[in-house]
Amino acid sequence: MAFDLEEAIIIDDDASSATLEGDNFRVQEVFHPEDFMTDDDFELYLTSLSANATRPNRHRARSLSPVPAPTRESVPQLSIGGKTYRKGKSVELNDGTFLRIQEVLRAGTNEIFFKGHRLQRLEHMDTLVPDWLNELCWTIDLNSPDTESTEGLEEVSISDVRSLRLIRFTNHSYVDMNITMSTNSFQSDDERREEGLLYCRIKYIRVWDKAAGRKSRVVEESLVFLEPKECDSGFDCEPANLRYAWRGSTQLGGSHKPDFVDLTGSGEVRAQYTFGDGFCGAGGVSRGALQAGLYVRWGFDKCHKAMDTYRLNFRTAVGETCEVAHFLTNDAKDIMVDILHFSPPCQTFSSAKTVAAPTDNANEACIFSARELLLRVKPRIATMEETSGLQERHKEFLYATILTFIDLGYSIRWKLLTCEAYGVPQQRKRLVIIGAGPGESLPPFPKPTHGPPDSNLRPYRTILDAIGNIPEGAPDHDPKRAYFRNITKTPYSPRSFAKTITCNGGDNFHPSGTRAYTHREAACLQTFPMEHQFCGVGVLKQIGNAVPPMLAKAIFTEIVKDLERADGVRR
Repeated sequence: MAFDLEEAIIIDDDASSATLEGDNFRVQEVFHPEDFMTDDDFELYLTSLSANATRPNRHRARSLSPVPAPTRESVPQLSIGGKTYRKGKSVELNDGTFLRIQEVLRAGTNEIFFKGHRLQRLEHMDTLVPDWLNELCWTIDLNSPDTESTEGLEEVSISDVRSLRLIRFTNHSYVDMNITMSTNSFQSDDERREEGLLYCRIKYIRVWDKAAGRKSRVVEESLVFLEPKECDSGFDCEPANLRYAWRGSTQLGGSHKPDFVDLTGSGEVRAQYTFGDGFCGAGGVSRGALQAGLYVRWGFDKCHKAMDTYRLNFRTAVGETCEVAHFLTNDAKDIMVDILHFSPPCQTFSSAKTVAAPTDNANEACIFSARELLLRVKPRIATMEETSGLQERHKEFLYATILTFIDLGYSIRWKLLTCEAYGVPQQRKRLVIIGAGPGESLPPFPKPTHGPPDSNLRPYRTILDAIGNIPEGAPDHDPKRAYFRNITKTPYSPRSFAKTITCNGGDNFHPSGTRAYTHREAACLQTFPMEHQFCGVGVLKQIGNAVPPMLAKAIFTEIVKDLERADGVRR
């Protein structure tokens, strides 16, 4: 039976629903339109809960009269009560937070203000970071990830100041600093907290979306260890030394050197960054990494069928069928890579999950394998991909993962990425985490490559774009078999997005409304290229469990670019 995708349209009966009549209850008197959220607004609200939980107190001066405030002038320093305030000094505020002064301002003869960077104790940041005594975090709120240099400064009145405090900005590791730190001069932790030396080595950055007509919401968060240029004089450490202390000798520009010579350029051997894929499944992430120019060194997963597919497609990689605990018994030198990715089983944390399952404990344990993987593999960059439900409904597991990265010295950023913005023809959101080891710069998230017509980006890819050119007789493409499910649905336009492809296909069917998708069509909607082969039974589950390769390619292309910049490599 032939079907023309161009002719498939959705039928929309313009029928309005009836309203309740004869009811004396007047809704408009009780509810206001702003009391309601769309489904999308509610999801975005949930994603910002973690940020609100750690939001430090903010002092905002209030004007007591309509009289214009006097003009403020910047002064080099001020001495008040025998204490001198100037740029570079730090103060503790009445609300328990701190300010590193960047500018002293005077308004008129009596009003004094300080502008600078706000800091707060790690112990007040929920469970995002280790509870290190007398350790501070520099908190920054941005309207864009590209505006850190011009934003993030806050202003307080001198009346908000409790006392001067000595704070050292450093990028030395917490463990190394505390080996030499003497604590014998303090009788208790409380005394040390009140009078001891304070350290700041981490920035907590939140990027807000303050679009007109919408409530402000956090769209990206990161915890970043300070760079040498941000440290106080004498308290900085060279990134190369931090990297060496963590993972030993590192080949800048990539740990893998191919056996062939590039004769099209200088004739030199071009190195590649090595890549390892934990919980790899059928290889969606590895496929994207390969497309981004990485050398796929190994992958492991406990699913025998998925690993058969993995080994079929990545002939140079070691594909190990095993649990994560068994994989960690490998010799460290055999599994060390430049870039590590791991996508632990996510069904436990899915937003669609409503009942407990026998595998929940095992899946939760996989999340906590992050620490051992990082300790054994010691990657320069580590990435993690999970269902959006980990952030929306299981904050405790997300925070535990973030804390693990920070405790080992990894800077980390996390964000919900919309897959359709990177060429995936599905309405799908995934939580992506990027971590950078000691001495490494933290790569940014990739900018969207696809968007609506007025975005100056490539147009969104649709179902038609993904499956419209599958050749007859392609592997795993059997339309006749797809008719066996006896589907009778309303046809819809193929120039639209598919719903999320899951391990059972999800709520998806062919735009004709007469059949299911073939396995090859589902793979194309998941953005697997035609050359990616599948074997064994349970192919649809292999496809649905995979990370879309186009999303992975976008992430690792950005990571490679950032590593090459940091390593001084020009391709």
